[in-house]
Amino acid sequence: MGSGSFGSRLAALVAVAVFVAALSAVALWTREQARRLDDAVTSQVNFVLSETKAALEVQFNLGLALADLPQVDGLLARARAALPAIRSVAVLDETGTVLFSTNAVEVGEEIGARSAPSDRLDGNPFWSQEHDGERVYGVGLTTSFDTVAGTILLRLPAGAMAEPMRHYALTLSIGALLIAVPIAFFGWLAGLRLARGPRRALADLAVALEGLGDGTGPARALPEPARSPGGLLGGSLGLPAGAFAEAVRKRLTILDGAEREVARLDELA
Repeated sequence: MGSGSFGSRLAALVAVAVFVAALSAVALWTREQARRLDDAVTSQVNFVLSETKAALEVQFNLGLALADLPQVDGLLARARAALPAIRSVAVLDETGTVLFSTNAVEVGEEIGARSAPSDRLDGNPFWSQEHDGERVYGVGLTTSFDTVAGTILLRLPAGAMAEPMRHYALTLSIGALLIAVPIAFFGWLAGLRLARGPRRALADLAVALEGLGDGTGPARALPEPARSPGGLLGGSLGLPAGAFAEAVRKRLTILDGAEREVARLDELA
């Protein structure tokens, strides 16, 4: 196998290994970033909901009914402006009917299917769930007597964080490519350097074995470093190649002598 063929195969192997490693790193870091971004969005949404919940509960704990609370639209508008991706913020009564919403079309609509689960065991008043291709966050409204007065819902599109994640993945991929190219190049050079000794030993061993048949023998076929017991063949490959070649040469020498003796006896006969 020529040097060019070995070098190209080594380059392909190093390129594939570095590409797989870079792709795996990008995938893992992107997944971790997506998890952190989701946690950050959830934390921000819960903060917005908690502020709105506190402001509303202060008002209807003064004796006002939920449907008669003043300035609710202003509170919901401020909550809506907290995150650009928010689709709408709505206040529902205990039956699931929308009383107030930043999206006027939703007012009067019954969306009780998006209310909070009734079997929560963790004590956390905030909840979230996927519904109709969107992410719905919610928190319950309670009176001073711990009775349920309604629900605040905040809706986000399911792919609200898709664009930031695509931008992050693209940036990370470009950075990984800029790092992977020099790593692959220097890895290829290091592989060629490390393989130089064993390749030379294999070439010398091939020359030695080819020379056994025509009587040249390893002593003349091999360079001086390979003739010694601890030379290139034994040291690079970790095999008793020199001793093997010498044993084969001796057997061939014996066979050559036997053939000459048989030929001499034939002539005498």
